[in-house]
Amino acid sequence: MAEVLRIEGLRKSFGALEVLSGIDLSVARGERIAILGSSGSGKSTLLRCVNFMEMPSAGRIVLDGQAVGQETKGSIRYAEKELIRLRTRIGMIFQQFNLFPHMTALQNVAEGPLSVLGLRKTEAEARAAQYLAKVGLTEKADEYPSRLSGGQQQRVAIARALAMEPEMLLFDEPTSSLDPELVGEVLEVILDLSREGRTMLLVTHELGFAYHFATRVLFLHDGRILEQGTPEEVLRHPREERTRAFIGRHSSFAF
Repeated sequence: MAEVLRIEGLRKSFGALEVLSGIDLSVARGERIAILGSSGSGKSTLLRCVNFMEMPSAGRIVLDGQAVGQETKGSIRYAEKELIRLRTRIGMIFQQFNLFPHMTALQNVAEGPLSVLGLRKTEAEARAAQYLAKVGLTEKADEYPSRLSGGQQQRVAIARALAMEPEMLLFDEPTSSLDPELVGEVLEVILDLSREGRTMLLVTHELGFAYHFATRVLFLHDGRILEQGTPEEVLRHPREERTRAFIGRHSSFAF
């Protein structure tokens, strides 16, 4: 399948702390990649660099064969207009839902198509209704976030990302802020989306879900990809001792 994303030598430092220490990764269109690792391994930072919520300290990101940014005198400059366009192509779902509290579910989902893509209000709201239906929330369209459960709010956030009709979806631990009884409804929506052939990168601690969701699993340690392979290879038969120790600490998950 065609390559949609390539990451070359990606590094990210915060002051003296290097969080990403040289990530090389190629993602084919339609791949579903689960990203695992202990806290501080660089998982969330990797996603945030892919859609430039964090600026890489070094390395290149190539989307659909086009390198992002302009290299001049050994450094890369990023134009804000270019990054805005890129973020319309890469949807991101966060741990926190980040919904506008003064807007209904429908208005939250319609806001991006309306203000960023320039759709007419009727078109934006029709698209919002379509994607709220996809995540099973048609009846909650006129509710404000404060009247929704955490799982419902996260499903609105997923619909909001889908409404931009991106080429790729990034999920940064989308269930970590949810009560245990609400996790399943969000994971079911993500699994449904995975069956549509979407390109998806998912940071998660839900190892059982990762096994069923992913076409490839990455295990990060100290800002590097320590191990990668199929879910069967990485989760059932890991090669690296640190991967085995990590999975052993999550021994309650089921395949």
